[in-house]
Amino acid sequence: MNAPHYPEPTWMRISGRKTPIYTRPLLGSELFDDRTSALLDGMTDACVGFTFQSLYAAAEVEQRARNAFARLRFSCPIIATDIVGDVSGPIPRSWVYAPVQCLSELTRWMNDAFCTVQHDLNVNAFVEDISRSRLPYQPQNASPIWFRCYLLLGNNNKYGLYFHGPHAIMDGGPTLNAFALMLQWMTNDATEPAENLLWGTEWHNLPLGPVSATGGPREDWDIAGVELLKHLPDSEAVRTIPLAARPFRISECAVGKTYRLERVFDLASTRRLVSKIRAIGCSMSHLFEAAYCMALLARNKITPSMWNAYHFSGNSSAISLIPHLRLPYDSRTHFISSRTHIPIQISMSEISSIVSPRRQLLQIAQAIEQRYTRFATHHCMPHVQAARAYQPDALSESSDFESSVNNVGSIERRLPLSWKGSQAIEPVIELESVLFSVRLTSLAPIIHIWTMKGSLHVQIQASDAWLEADLQDLLDTICSRACLVLEDFSHNPPGHPSDPPLNERSRL
Repeated sequence: MNAPHYPEPTWMRISGRKTPIYTRPLLGSELFDDRTSALLDGMTDACVGFTFQSLYAAAEVEQRARNAFARLRFSCPIIATDIVGDVSGPIPRSWVYAPVQCLSELTRWMNDAFCTVQHDLNVNAFVEDISRSRLPYQPQNASPIWFRCYLLLGNNNKYGLYFHGPHAIMDGGPTLNAFALMLQWMTNDATEPAENLLWGTEWHNLPLGPVSATGGPREDWDIAGVELLKHLPDSEAVRTIPLAARPFRISECAVGKTYRLERVFDLASTRRLVSKIRAIGCSMSHLFEAAYCMALLARNKITPSMWNAYHFSGNSSAISLIPHLRLPYDSRTHFISSRTHIPIQISMSEISSIVSPRRQLLQIAQAIEQRYTRFATHHCMPHVQAARAYQPDALSESSDFESSVNNVGSIERRLPLSWKGSQAIEPVIELESVLFSVRLTSLAPIIHIWTMKGSLHVQIQASDAWLEADLQDLLDTICSRACLVLEDFSHNPPGHPSDPPLNERSRL
């Protein structure tokens, strides 16, 4: 079992060129995300953004956003890189970055990478159209554009700001940090023009790989790290049948086209869910993973007598590396795919003897939480994805994309919703809504959950192989199963004598 590659490849200047160009291979989750996109026709390429109101006039919003995006390139130059190499080859593909040599180069790049669109703010239609576009963009007489910023100019001082790029860059946390930087620069009157920055030196801000950025290799990786890898996935579950969600049609009509549906819980329901989840020692991710599992059992019409033949693969084990960064690396500007994914599998034999649906839900949620905690608290966890990327079959095996719940968390904890600027008394920008979209070319749906303004949002998206009514039914089923946690045991019929005791704790 290979250890994470160390010394980890870092940015190196390509020799034999008059103008500097820097490169390093894709690493860790960067490599897996790029491989998924390249082999599955853009699968998981992301479009993320906000609608907002502003006191600024449209022309000023455009000028401020354009300047902020140019500054973002200086602080996070990964957005202006190219990705080169053969995804089917024996070595990883590489990032390639050419520093800005003169302001005319910056202007040409901005003209291709920053787009202003007059729009009625029908965000769903805009994002649906963007998601059908295959990255990279290919402007005439210019390098490929892998990352683009769109500013939508609506009516009545309403706007939209969206990033479109590969998931090899756009993990949820780093992407929201990048929006926070842009909004800070857009609203601060003291922000200097991007033209005044020390262009040509910005390559120093290119992000290091996951091992270097999180403090280097763990001394006992050869023992503790290898042992951790051996537990992936759970050996008792891999011999059973995976639960899956499939549409009634077997192929898409239009590749990349997605349906996206959303359920918003009101403030009171959200507070009750959070309270109950804390009481049982789980997270919102674990609860909705468990609800999704129960929805799959119902959707596939699997009777309890057959449950022992199946297992559920959870996705709540995708763990961000941003909290694990070590100085001098700044989490605000570490804009790159940065996570470790540890597949969690739950055998349905763990609930086959339980009669109460609520107890089934909580048993699955707590089983997910226990497995998650075992890996999340392991000191070698930040480097698992980096090590798996260098396994002999990491680049050659075919991808079987099965995803479930992706928890973005609280938007307000990532960035403020109100931006006053340096001199303003009242907010000059107010964020109204956020949207997460990915290009889908597989049949499995993807679920995102987050909280904003105190309300829980549950979003499901899938390719157009799904009927919208069918997808709505799946979303409704997941939400109804999750709400079982709100029921009290005293109000339920007596459970089966074999129902195991649950670890329900007082609120933390």
